[in-house]
Amino acid sequence: MESLDQSIIKSLNRSRILRAFRENEIIQKKELADALRLSITTVTTNTNQLLDEGLIEETGIAESTGGRKPVVFQFLKNAKVTLGVDISPHQVKMILSNLSSEVIDVVSWRNDVFDMDKTIEKIEVETKRLLQSNHYSLEDCLGMGLSLPGLVDADSNRLIHAPNLAVKDYDFSKLQARLGMKIFIENEANVAAFAELILGAAENNNNAVYVSITEGVGCGIISDHKVAKGTYNKAGEFGHMRISDRPLACSCGRSGCWELFSSERALLRIYEEKSGVKVDAIEAFFEKYHEGSSVAMDTLKTYLDYLLVGVENIMLGLDPEVVIIGGDIVRYLREFEPMIEAYLEQNHTNLLSRDNKLVLSSLAPQSALLGAALLPLVEMFGY
Repeated sequence: MESLDQSIIKSLNRSRILRAFRENEIIQKKELADALRLSITTVTTNTNQLLDEGLIEETGIAESTGGRKPVVFQFLKNAKVTLGVDISPHQVKMILSNLSSEVIDVVSWRNDVFDMDKTIEKIEVETKRLLQSNHYSLEDCLGMGLSLPGLVDADSNRLIHAPNLAVKDYDFSKLQARLGMKIFIENEANVAAFAELILGAAENNNNAVYVSITEGVGCGIISDHKVAKGTYNKAGEFGHMRISDRPLACSCGRSGCWELFSSERALLRIYEEKSGVKVDAIEAFFEKYHEGSSVAMDTLKTYLDYLLVGVENIMLGLDPEVVIIGGDIVRYLREFEPMIEAYLEQNHTNLLSRDNKLVLSSLAPQSALLGAALLPLVEMFGY
């Protein structure tokens, strides 16, 4: 038991030291020891190992404050890479990123008709191309993370059910075997929430909710500075809470679900209902808005009312420090932040704290993609 405890302590110390290098890049042993409250011996042992592994290097000598001049170490953030993949019904995005989550390369393609097997074949091809064109070998890649719009079993690498993809029980372990690298899968909203936790708006919050607005609506819950998945990995399905008695059918088999009124598809449907004109993309809708269309203006007001009703329900139910809105639509919503703030102020209830915040993601529309690329780093950095 004692040796096991020591092994855990050693692993934790290594992760803490690596996180310190990731956050600072250039640092001295004494600075590490003081900041992490570790002994110089522990820091020396770990830095020697990291030097041997090619993750840090000696970059110079600092001025001495008395005694031997200290060695300065630099984190080699490009020594290893990860791959992140975000799969949605009509588009697939991939990134190659380094140990500091900086994007090295990116590729994306559209699917007219989604086919998971063909998508996986394309991912295999692009994986090899991304690594080769950026001069990395398979051994340099710590793994691939996949963001998926549905219920997943991360332990068995299985996508249980993704209604928007029309896919059930898909096993990604075959892809892992074919690529010869570790594969990590996660629900799109959860992995986006994870990115916000490490890189974005939730970095300094213990409790937050990420609302992913795409063709559907999903939510990732951050509780006690960790992504909370619930007993059966189904936590955060606020997109399917009922907010209306309208008999609109949802992919979940029910009606009146929040995502039927607050997703990208909902915005386009509301406009068509009000105008009798069909638009195929949110870009086209916002073009009409900026052209001064009164119908588009009325549509946006209706849409934001529905969206913010759901946000208020989440705030009332979970009392998070912050709710983060993410997804492609965020780039269009930024100019309407004053309208959003005015709505929340007008509809404020004493049941909510004035400190509950609603923000638009600074990582959008890449939150899920960045989160997917972070998954292979969880073990290394102890996230």
